[in-house]
Amino acid sequence: MSIELTATKTYDGPRRAVIQASAMAVDDAGPTELSLAPLVDISTLTPEPEQVRVSRIVGGVEYGVVELFWSATPPVRFAVLSGNALDFKYESTGALRKPEDSDGNILISTTGFGPTSTFMLNIELVKRVT
Repeated sequence: MSIELTATKTYDGPRRAVIQASAMAVDDAGPTELSLAPLVDISTLTPEPEQVRVSRIVGGVEYGVVELFWSATPPVRFAVLSGNALDFKYESTGALRKPEDSDGNILISTTGFGPTSTFMLNIELVKRVT
């Protein structure tokens, strides 16, 4: 089994961006996982931000757990997601700002995924552009 991951920019404005990420298990030969796979490359945002923070995550994860990380050495986990009807809002908090040693890119890992596992997440970003 493998996991088919799709990430699409659904909005890319001057101060905000929304990334829609989805995945589903394909084949049915047993569990397999994503391990720190690239999800968001901030160099593809226009204008390219100096810094980003996550302001909201909406969606659902069925039959598994999704973890989001800032790309850094080592990667910094900032969200652990499972269940349906997820709606996390991060109002004026530094908790989801990228760490100083991060390039701002976001990575994704999964655990517990099996043949019927899926997820769909909208990740809303706030850009800081100079």
